[in-house]
Amino acid sequence: MIERIAALVSLTLVLCLPAAGADSPVAPGASRTPDAEDRAAVAPDGADRATRAAIRWIALPDERLQVCGLPWIEENAPRWWRLPKSAADKLPPAVARLMRYPTGARIRFSSDTSRLRIRLAASATRSFGHMSAIGSRGLDAYVDGTYWNSATVAQAGEHELPFFQGAESRSKEICIYLPSFQEVTILAVGVDVGAEIGPPAPFAKRLPIVFYGSSIAQGACASRPAMSYEAILARRLNVDYVNLGFSGSGKAEPEVVELVSHIEACCYVLDLGKSYRTQPAEVYAKMLRKIRADRADVPIVCLTPIFSTRERYDRGYAELSEYVRRVVATAAGRQIESGDRDVHLIDGLELLGPADADAFQEGVHPTDLGFARIADRLEPTLRKVLRIPR
Repeated sequence: MIERIAALVSLTLVLCLPAAGADSPVAPGASRTPDAEDRAAVAPDGADRATRAAIRWIALPDERLQVCGLPWIEENAPRWWRLPKSAADKLPPAVARLMRYPTGARIRFSSDTSRLRIRLAASATRSFGHMSAIGSRGLDAYVDGTYWNSATVAQAGEHELPFFQGAESRSKEICIYLPSFQEVTILAVGVDVGAEIGPPAPFAKRLPIVFYGSSIAQGACASRPAMSYEAILARRLNVDYVNLGFSGSGKAEPEVVELVSHIEACCYVLDLGKSYRTQPAEVYAKMLRKIRADRADVPIVCLTPIFSTRERYDRGYAELSEYVRRVVATAAGRQIESGDRDVHLIDGLELLGPADADAFQEGVHPTDLGFARIADRLEPTLRKVLRIPR
């Protein structure tokens, strides 16, 4: 079993968005002939096929299974998209594609089950060469706040994925993180027949933190979906979060900002990064004014871009990085000077700077080490603005 699951997770992807017409998951109930990898994941041997008969499948939606990180889940049904499908035609094309990935989405519940499986329908996808298979299209299972196992989808179609079996039959808090760069529709969660299912423990805050940004905010190059800095912070703070990171597309477009500010939040974290490009500071300033107009009393945390090792050898990229840092500092600084005490400016070089070079891969994106350091260094600010004690 272990060797066969390892074969699944060893597959890697090439950075490319899905081709037009290949983005939609297979409709629930669609028939297909499972390939060898499907058979390995679903029923690798006779013993496993026998245990499947004792599994109880709970179809989604179900009030006992809490879906987090997808504010428009009811409107978008059966799609598990991050932004509303009604706005898709009005969004920049890159955002309209990337919103289909359920980055940061989670399924939470409590149960005394000894096993956990999931059924899902996955879209066709191509590979993200600079990311691992689990990092781009994996799902993570956490139990009582601790990582247990991951599962991946190799091909389009319906799949049944195992997370664990043989665990102690005691009450557990279970959280399943969905893929960061793969479109999926979750069909059902599988637990023991007779297992108790209930809601998870409440968060420390009623409303989520909303993160808006580009590829680093989306968690690009994290080894697993639960290793983005947002996911790490949310576990430490016991808060919900919405990840609106869009790789290469943190540009503060009005259509996107309108949706960001639409979400009720306990805090907004703006991590637009270098994909902001050479737009004037007024574009960023308008974003701040829009959020503040819609959410008068909610803290806004503005991050200047972190360091990238590419800045050491690419002069143009280094100049762009410094430009965006000045833009963010200027726009946020003016908002603060106007009397807005709930805007907080964080120097990205203090989150991840030149001394953290070993925390990067391919010159731009952090590794898990980098994401953990960002979480370490951002945590004190978020605890302060959210009034969450240690």
